[in-house]
Amino acid sequence: MTDLVEQEPTTDPTGPPPTTSPTADDGDQLRLVQWHLDRYDRLRASTASRASVVLSAGAVLSAGNALVLAQVLGGGFDTFNRWVVVAFTLVALVNAATVVLCLVRAGDVLVTRRDSRAMFGDGLPVALVFNGTDTVEQLATFEDFRGALSAQAVPDALAAAQAELWIGIQQHRHRYRQLRGAVRLLRIAAGTFLLLLVFGVAVNIAGRF
Repeated sequence: MTDLVEQEPTTDPTGPPPTTSPTADDGDQLRLVQWHLDRYDRLRASTASRASVVLSAGAVLSAGNALVLAQVLGGGFDTFNRWVVVAFTLVALVNAATVVLCLVRAGDVLVTRRDSRAMFGDGLPVALVFNGTDTVEQLATFEDFRGALSAQAVPDALAAAQAELWIGIQQHRHRYRQLRGAVRLLRIAAGTFLLLLVFGVAVNIAGRF
């Protein structure tokens, strides 16, 4: 009678159990990319709303700087030393330029100077349907668009969605940096305007006595 010899186990029974990483199919990946696209669309919309608030605040500061400069040009500081008047005017002009720069950066949050493909799409595949710039440049008529949409397989749609997600992430990051810069300039302009306002009020009060 032949003895049966048990084979040695291929893995160490005292070690951790082997882990398996299941791979999602293209459909699951496409749904995941779609979730990220929706998320970054909401983030970009939120960033644009914040930029609108910065634009409104900048418009208020612009009006305030205009009033301060009008007071200077109208002779409200004639009783003071001319170098004081010159310094005050220069500060007011620099503050007005700061507000303008803030408005420019906030405007870049709403609309970039170039299209997203030109700014962030170097080396990326053409993202038909998912990217508006690619779709308009590649497809001239509705029939071309419908044919391309019907012929787009799931792997092709996944590649296009991934390219658009990359562009969306870069675009959101760019706009958020512009927003942070605009808010920083707005804070500087607001603080400077407050100092100008206090000085202007003090000049008016002093001129009455």
